[in-house]
Amino acid sequence: MSFTFHLQQLLDLREQHTQARARELALAQQFATAAARAEEMLAAVRANSYTAMQSVAGTGPRVGELHQRGTVLALLDERLIEAGNVCRVADVEVHKAQALLAAAARDRRVLDRLRDHHADAWRSAEAAKDRLQMDEAALLQFARKQEHERGGVCRLAPP
Repeated sequence: MSFTFHLQQLLDLREQHTQARARELALAQQFATAAARAEEMLAAVRANSYTAMQSVAGTGPRVGELHQRGTVLALLDERLIEAGNVCRVADVEVHKAQALLAAAARDRRVLDRLRDHHADAWRSAEAAKDRLQMDEAALLQFARKQEHERGGVCRLAPP
């Protein structure tokens, strides 16, 4: 007879839940990484645009050109703010996903420990049964040997 854990289906569901949370965390991390890269790229474009505007300003550009470059810089500043907000939201989502994964793993570990405890108890009970059967067999064999040596019939033996 083998050990069966009566809550195995629940444990399997918890494992699937944990795996789903791990996948959600991976997606959240990928999104956060992509958002951070986008913000870095916007910051680089903004820095390059500002540097280009400064270099043009020294050569005496036209007012229209400076105004246009200023408008571009203002738009890039707005986009940088938006990208920063997206990064912060993505980071919050990553932290939420990490918390959900930790909770799912904790719940699964509780059931794992319960299963291990039940398995240990089952093994102990099986070992005790085996010892009892071996003791009974040894006692019966001893009683038969004693009766045989006395020339009598063993009363412990079944007819």
